[in-house]
Amino acid sequence: MSSLDSLREIIVSEDKRDNAALRVKTAKDFQLPYIPFWNDKPCLKHELWKDEFGVVKKGIPKPGCRKCGILPRKHQKVGSMWLYLKHKALLADSTGTGKTVNAALLIALMRMSGETSGKRKIIVVCRAPAIFQWRDELVRAMPDLNVEVASGTKKERMQKYCFGWEVLVIGPQMLLNDKEALENFNLAAVITDDVDTLRNRKNKSAQAIRKLAASSPRTVIMSATPLQKRLPEMYGVLEPIGGIGLFGNEYRFLNRYVNTERVTIPGQRLRPGQKPKTYMKMLGYKNINEFKTLISPLVLRRTPSDIDDVEMPAIVPNDVFLELYKPQRDKYEELREGVLKIVKSEGVQVKHAEALAKLIYGSQICTGLVSIGEEDLPNTAVKLDWIMDKLERGGDFSEEKVVIFANWKNSVRAIQNRLMNAGIGFETIWGENSDKAARKASVDRFWDDPSCQVLLGTSAIEQSLNLQCARHLINVDMIPNPARMTQLAGRISRDGSQHKTVYVHNLLTYDTQEENYLPVLEREQALIDTVWDSTSELFRQLSGLELLQLFSR
Repeated sequence: MSSLDSLREIIVSEDKRDNAALRVKTAKDFQLPYIPFWNDKPCLKHELWKDEFGVVKKGIPKPGCRKCGILPRKHQKVGSMWLYLKHKALLADSTGTGKTVNAALLIALMRMSGETSGKRKIIVVCRAPAIFQWRDELVRAMPDLNVEVASGTKKERMQKYCFGWEVLVIGPQMLLNDKEALENFNLAAVITDDVDTLRNRKNKSAQAIRKLAASSPRTVIMSATPLQKRLPEMYGVLEPIGGIGLFGNEYRFLNRYVNTERVTIPGQRLRPGQKPKTYMKMLGYKNINEFKTLISPLVLRRTPSDIDDVEMPAIVPNDVFLELYKPQRDKYEELREGVLKIVKSEGVQVKHAEALAKLIYGSQICTGLVSIGEEDLPNTAVKLDWIMDKLERGGDFSEEKVVIFANWKNSVRAIQNRLMNAGIGFETIWGENSDKAARKASVDRFWDDPSCQVLLGTSAIEQSLNLQCARHLINVDMIPNPARMTQLAGRISRDGSQHKTVYVHNLLTYDTQEENYLPVLEREQALIDTVWDSTSELFRQLSGLELLQLFSR
């Protein structure tokens, strides 16, 4: 009897399948059936190569090479078999551990067991910038797999859907646009690598994903940070994989796990007899141990410390404190005085939009984007000066690949100007690059072209990019959100990295809100450790006291 036949016997009943899944979940290794169409061969360049200890490897793909085949790691074999047994599941492994390979192995097992035979299809939903990367990774693992990408005009996409694809890779917006056509297919599985969409239950793309998941025998959700802002978002993430069966409706979920109080909105002008407007303020969470126990059967989460077959590079954080140049300092002190007046006049509750505007403006001052002319911008920002000092010939990073994150487009443009003037090769990825093929070309050049030293980007680089060739990440703009900071670091700290150690440089300015972000990050990281991956409420309801604390000396 083959190992696959034995597997089929195990999963005859749901009880047996769940018990088998539990055993697999706690296993250190699992022997998968032989997959004849899986590509585990090295590329021509790496038919012979030496590992970090100088040992010659022959006929084994080199980790980190995007042209070699894929030799599954032990934890990936375990993860894929667990997904195969569960049918509805959340894979929440840490960033950089190779969740895509788990999904590819799952697809391989489904193909072998006949689940994708006939007209049954698999739909992969991911962030739009990552659709070509997903396609390339799946084809790299299974060269004979018919993978289609949802791109082009509506007419072009409809034509693609008519052909015999096995796997369709699609972004959430395209899924929403084409949902009527896709709902007609007989689905074998829905795999989503985009939990940002699912967090908001009212999002129409999230509704489209849930509808497809309801019609599919398998639904897999993948994310290293499934909780990013607040615990209630987990309801939307878990709903497609059976969350409503665990918790009931959303109201019951909130009542059971979230502490709230009704707060009157200050500063209202009321007519006689008119009731004041109120809102529900989130105070914290409750019954967290119960919550974690309930979701445990649905979730597989492993960190690098849990995985002994992957040598992730060590992340060395480097908080770099810089003194603002006088024009920025004068402008920041003007802002600080304005914040003090607002808090004094409006009390403990400041309007969300107003508070957020002040924080954004303060961040732009710290980066060097305020109080100076656009023409002089590239030459007067202290953070840009620090970057160029490291990158230019003779600098500490002059011979190494560097990823630079900036939260503001003006920051990106300023850095672009400085890099061009210095003759340093770079590529840029941001929201304005709507062409997904162009994004892929930018990443490919960063990998392959020695003259391209820098990959520069906004939030578009936070997820779904493999940048193991880089040794340094420079965060120009601080984000008081541990989950997002983790995602950024995960672009360079990944399985197959070319380095034993990578460096994350956080550029901070003395005596500003950026310096005060650090205790916020520490506090929220402690919350993550307790509630899995929750993060900051800072920008949701910012009290006057909290705003004052950020601008305090």
